[in-house]
Amino acid sequence: MVTINNNQTAIERINWTKVFPELLLFLILPPIIGLPLIIYRIWNGRNTTKTQYFVFFFCIATYFAAINATKMPDGDQVQYYYAYKNVPEQGFIGSLINIYGITYSWQEERTQISGEFMNGVYNYVGYYLTFGYYPLFAAMLTFVDYILIFLGLYKFCQTLKKPHIPIVCGVLTLSFFYLFFNYTLHIQKQFLAQCIMMYVLGMYAVSGKMTVRLWIIAGCAVFTHASTALFVPFLAFKPLRGRLNKKGLFTMIGMMVAFVLLGPRFASDIVSDNSVVGYSAQRFAQAEGQKDLASVMVMSQVIVIALPMFFIVFRQLWMRRQQRINDSQAFILNIVLLLLVSITVMFNMPLAQYRYFMMLFAFMPFVYPFIFSSIKVRDDLLKMLSFIMIGWFYFQFEKIIWNYVPEWQIMVYPPAVLIGIGF
Repeated sequence: MVTINNNQTAIERINWTKVFPELLLFLILPPIIGLPLIIYRIWNGRNTTKTQYFVFFFCIATYFAAINATKMPDGDQVQYYYAYKNVPEQGFIGSLINIYGITYSWQEERTQISGEFMNGVYNYVGYYLTFGYYPLFAAMLTFVDYILIFLGLYKFCQTLKKPHIPIVCGVLTLSFFYLFFNYTLHIQKQFLAQCIMMYVLGMYAVSGKMTVRLWIIAGCAVFTHASTALFVPFLAFKPLRGRLNKKGLFTMIGMMVAFVLLGPRFASDIVSDNSVVGYSAQRFAQAEGQKDLASVMVMSQVIVIALPMFFIVFRQLWMRRQQRINDSQAFILNIVLLLLVSITVMFNMPLAQYRYFMMLFAFMPFVYPFIFSSIKVRDDLLKMLSFIMIGWFYFQFEKIIWNYVPEWQIMVYPPAVLIGIGF
């Protein structure tokens, strides 16, 4: 039984007549004024309402969306850019086929609907929603990325004692984590897919029920990027939504190791299946030996990101296994543990290993609240971490390899202006 610790009822409605005017004001204020104001108001809030949280979520998501609107297409994003710009020429079905936009002379012409066809849907619908203006489309995608995780985190944090600081600091920590921001448009498909899945995981963690609506959303994630299929068994296998005993824990770890090590060999038997269902198996079968010089494990990132998360999860699930933990929290911790195990054993799949490692970024605000039992110590640490992330973001911004507007402009130009000037 999951206890919702919240100072408002679960059925509290959002007052959109307050959300949208405040969002509009944030859009026209310089971030150097609007950002501290929105953070200060939520930080010191007491008996914070759902409406106030949503104002905070929308404004923070809008800020990073506006920055991404100024990003010059580069790297993998170039293909996504052309897929978007080619929508009027290739139409709806063509968009589902050519999700990468460019067919090079040495590649076979694509004739079948892609296994990750949802990207074509986003491009087609998004093109006309944004009037063919790509910076607005980039902003829209980024906004959706952030807001989906915020909603999943908000729902999950209701199971924590005194969830206010974990919500606020979790949003700030993830939003200003420059590596997360760095990849939102670079590997657009994977990050959008995971953000969709994080929403599903947050909702399911609390309710324990996969409704038709949630299954449809989870399906959208899988058909946005095949890697998120890894999380589908967690949604279907009920025992994972609860603390596992020693036998169950070792069994699940063993099954995950076997799946990662042996899965590509079994998957290779069905790669001839040209349907969208066979696409995930095909990608998995081809994972062994794939390398990408830009996507390799960086030891400093492993030490700073993966090791603390492993320590927190191991401490909660193993060292404190005699202590009670609710099903919602156990579910998220089980997923992170098995994700960490998967990453560890992907030693012969360097590209896949790094791609799954990046999935840890989105889980940080879900895991960090478990670092200490004392609520005061927990909150103090989360506050400190969020401040570090904010400072580190602005320190690292000019060092990001992609081209944005100068740093002073993302602090002075209102978000609406940033979206308007584009790249």
